[in-house]
Amino acid sequence: MKSQKSTGEGKKTVLTLLILLSIGSPLMATSWYSGHYELVDGNSYGEVRIYNDVTIDIYGGDISYVYAYDDTLTNWYDGEMYYFATSNNSIANIYGGTVNIGLAAVDSSIINLYAHDIVITHTGGNWDDGQVFGKYNLTDESFIFDLWGSDTYTHINTIPEPATLLLLAFGTLIIRKK
Repeated sequence: MKSQKSTGEGKKTVLTLLILLSIGSPLMATSWYSGHYELVDGNSYGEVRIYNDVTIDIYGGDISYVYAYDDTLTNWYDGEMYYFATSNNSIANIYGGTVNIGLAAVDSSIINLYAHDIVITHTGGNWDDGQVFGKYNLTDESFIFDLWGSDTYTHINTIPEPATLLLLAFGTLIIRKK
């Protein structure tokens, strides 16, 4: 079992690493306040902040941080990032991709995780705030997300593969007829 001191020191170390990565990175921060944007494979992105009514589709690339605020929509299909955070009514649909450091959700934000074989823990990971394990519906690729914030897991909705939804709908119809 981790002591409070070691857990706190671990968080400080990770936060220091995050700050050093952002300071040492030649990539600039980008902020978008309206419109539709696509991040594609082969490109590198620093800090990406989206606000208001922005929709962002992430098809790949190497991304340091994505922060989604207000009433934004993020559709994430592939790519690698260090940290992804949602807040203030933002919605994130995650179909694929890798988060190396953490996934966070606060306020009234929602993360729809299109995956199966999901296991969510309330402890463990980089900050001992929990982890999400599973496989993406589209690719059957395994993933692990470390959660940042002890209640991030309450903002995650899991969306099963279409075959499961079809069987559930069919079963509901049969029950209603009886």
